[in-house]
Amino acid sequence: MSQPHTLHPFSSTEVARTEDRWLPIREVSERTGVNSVTLRAWERRYGLIKPQRTHKGHRLYSEFDIERIEQIQQWLGRGVSVGQVAKLLPPLTEREAAAQGSSPTIPSANPEPDWQPVLDESMAALHQGNIIRFDQTLNQVSAIYPAALLMRFFWQPLLATLAAEPEGERRQLVQLQLDSYLRNLVGARLMHRNLQAKEQKRLLISHLPTQSPKFELWLAALMCTDLNIPVLLMDGLPGWSLLHLIEQQQPLSGVLLLGNEKTAPLKQSEQQQLKTMNPPCWLAGPLARIQPDIFTECGWQIAEDWPELLNEKRQEF
Repeated sequence: MSQPHTLHPFSSTEVARTEDRWLPIREVSERTGVNSVTLRAWERRYGLIKPQRTHKGHRLYSEFDIERIEQIQQWLGRGVSVGQVAKLLPPLTEREAAAQGSSPTIPSANPEPDWQPVLDESMAALHQGNIIRFDQTLNQVSAIYPAALLMRFFWQPLLATLAAEPEGERRQLVQLQLDSYLRNLVGARLMHRNLQAKEQKRLLISHLPTQSPKFELWLAALMCTDLNIPVLLMDGLPGWSLLHLIEQQQPLSGVLLLGNEKTAPLKQSEQQQLKTMNPPCWLAGPLARIQPDIFTECGWQIAEDWPELLNEKRQEF
């Protein structure tokens, strides 16, 4: 296990004097999009980063640490396993530099060997109705991979595999169980996170009425909790006028509306309501591919890749 890299203990005055050089873990998480749990795992389990410590044990990160975290994300994004990344990073100490020697051999960027066993294990747990085992597997990968990469390498392939299965009661049961699990998980996460963000603007995430599971709704909210984006979640939007009522109740940083199915043409009054929304608004999901013009004519933007949108704009929300 990697040991914390400790300087001479900082006093509060010294921390204040170095605030332009040292960042606490929460600010690093907001800046990089990597949650604090993952940052701690990269430090303790894999020795990828070595933040400084105050005399009270609080972690402080430098610009060097920020750059290193970004490099880690780049390698993980190429499909390199987290266990291999340390060999590809610049050494942290002279001893590591000597041990590393010449430039390391870059491993294959194919994510299949690392993620397929996890996906197989997760699908098996879902088919067996073993939600506890599924939750344990998810927690293991969530602890070491940032939200954006988890969405790309875990959730999207998992949902694609589930969608490709033959229609029938078995697939329907798995979908219902997964939908219920995500709903409960998101509810618990949002209750905790939103209590910490009482006065902040929130990103409204909602879904148009549908008979299909709302996986993307739950996953968008879940990703926001990992990216420290305050969220207001609405499970189903029965009328466009509600958007203005919500905006009057509390300030919004944006609106992300998901839809699975074709919607009826908008009335002129409904078009006007969509056009006069103040925060930036995005349409995502299959509806964004089926009927984009209805919303773009009202000044809305199309989020073809909403996980990338959330990751890129996490500091704006």
